[in-house]
Amino acid sequence: MSDDSLATFRPDVRRRWGEATAGLLCAVFLAITVLEHLWAGGLALEFLVVVAVALALESLLVLVTIDRTSVSGTTTFTLATGVTIARAAAVAVLAGFVATRPPSGPLEWAPGALFAVAAALDAVDGAIARTTGTETDLGARLDVEVDAFVVFVGSILAVTAGAAPVAFLAVGIARYLFAGSLWWRQRRGRDVFELPPSRFRRPLGALAMLAIWLAILPVPGHGVSRAVTTIVLVPVLVNFVRDWLFVTGRD
Repeated sequence: MSDDSLATFRPDVRRRWGEATAGLLCAVFLAITVLEHLWAGGLALEFLVVVAVALALESLLVLVTIDRTSVSGTTTFTLATGVTIARAAAVAVLAGFVATRPPSGPLEWAPGALFAVAAALDAVDGAIARTTGTETDLGARLDVEVDAFVVFVGSILAVTAGAAPVAFLAVGIARYLFAGSLWWRQRRGRDVFELPPSRFRRPLGALAMLAIWLAILPVPGHGVSRAVTTIVLVPVLVNFVRDWLFVTGRD
């Protein structure tokens, strides 16, 4: 991102973005240092390149999220926000395994461990925010973006590892297609309605994460994982279609 493009954002937005990006880089550097020490022969260049691409995408998501919430004056970083940033760092390192499979041995469990950290801490950052009374619009929106990126990277890893059918990629990109289609409708002056509450949305999201986690673990094996991800694929996509019909006024 060029200095000229950054100059279009307010100083406080750029400052917060710099703080978040610095936190991301530090956490990723620490994780890569540990992996480099454990990985015989060191990390492949392809691994590091994919991690760098994931970091760049996450940094852009953070910048856009901070900018969108800056109008409400809730861009202050909290402990809960720091946990969300840590989740994003785990996902960035996880992305490296899309390009390079881990060697046999303890490192086979590294992708599953990173995914578990990124997914499990989803409950932690929210709990911290509620307990400390530091819930912010920035934290809530950033949490949603990281959730989506966890599923996006995890679905790609599951498919490239052969543990999920190619169709399962739809689970990873569904949220981005959903948001992109609504943005396009608004640009064209079409109506976009508020998404109604649903008791299925969060359980289905958790189910998708569980299916991905099983798929990238060394056990229970690709046969079982492909069956599970295929089964989970259907209700998750049906729920996205249902939500899309609601917000576009076609339900």
